[in-house]
Amino acid sequence: MKKQQRFLISYLCNNQPNTMEISCDRDSLDVETAEKYIRSINTARTASITDIRVVGLYHQNNHHVHPGHYQQPEG
Repeated sequence: MKKQQRFLISYLCNNQPNTMEISCDRDSLDVETAEKYIRSINTARTASITDIRVVGLYHQNNHHVHPGHYQQPEG
């Protein structure tokens, strides 16, 4: 079984900014595949999707750390 990778997809849906985080077994995610994931959401099937950006999230998801907050190094 291949390790799951996390990706953050940012996009405009009907000129409104949106993001979604997905996990998949790919090492990379291209824009076309990301658009398929976005369109798989029921509300986005007929929407205008533009400005898709994909960023790989390679750190483990730690629910105790809030994004954007400075963290002191351990040890």
